[in-house]
Amino acid sequence: MHTVATMSKLYPPTELNKNAIAVICRTPHPVWLEFLSGFKGYDTYVIVDDDTIDLSLLKSVYPNLHLIKVDTKACEEAGFTATNSAHFSKVNGWDKALYYFAIENTLHQQVWFFEEDVFFYNEDTIKNIDGKFPSSDLLTAPYKISTSTSKDWWWWPMINIPFEQPYYNAMVCGLRVSGNLLDQIKTYAKHNHSLFFLEVLFPTLAIKNDLLYDTPKQLKQIYFRYDWRYLNKTNIFHPIKNIESHPEIRVALSRSNAVYRLKFHITDIRTRWKTAIKDHIKLIVPENLQKKKEVYEVKDF
Repeated sequence: MHTVATMSKLYPPTELNKNAIAVICRTPHPVWLEFLSGFKGYDTYVIVDDDTIDLSLLKSVYPNLHLIKVDTKACEEAGFTATNSAHFSKVNGWDKALYYFAIENTLHQQVWFFEEDVFFYNEDTIKNIDGKFPSSDLLTAPYKISTSTSKDWWWWPMINIPFEQPYYNAMVCGLRVSGNLLDQIKTYAKHNHSLFFLEVLFPTLAIKNDLLYDTPKQLKQIYFRYDWRYLNKTNIFHPIKNIESHPEIRVALSRSNAVYRLKFHITDIRTRWKTAIKDHIKLIVPENLQKKKEVYEVKDF
């Protein structure tokens, strides 16, 4: 845990400065839209990577949500590129999300970013973490340290950054970023005309700029790949790929404070969703949420 204090910018205590929660996705998923629409203590955002989607219907159905599309060219011109280009395009949803909150919308002191296969129980899960770490500039899963003699992580040969060693990396499928760190990301993008792989970007910029960095135990369950069998109300989990199972898991958890065992059939939700789009199936109508697909089962262990 890196806990170096630094001068923080002052944010006026207005409703506009509530912490934000942003889900990054290729296309909006109805489960996330319905879930986020019930939040009261956060401004909620969905950053949509697919430029071809018309969001007007969704905005009318979910007026309390901010559904955001960001221009790819604007990201390129501002240097917000390459955070995940090994797997996706030069400009992807992460680049767009960082551009949006670093340049277009700087009202929030803290922003939570989640990929869509992250699971947490409810808004109180996030509130409780915020209450324990109100001033941290970065919250992530535990980070690792690497030097030229310990670069055993397969990504390091692809990382070329203008910092003295050591470097740092962490799983960041779910994390919280402050306005201070977003400012540092914006400055780096401006001076270097690009960013770099997100798992290195956040911890390295935070530590190299002496920002306040904590790794809460509630984020230790964020892994690259893992078949989670035990879930609870207090932690954040990644991955739970079957997004359609999230509501039923929450219902099961609501019945007890105990941890539940999750059994589900592995399904490629992302592939099914892309197929639906190609077949011109509507992305959202409220009644879709009434049709549950029995592809999972949640039981007490």
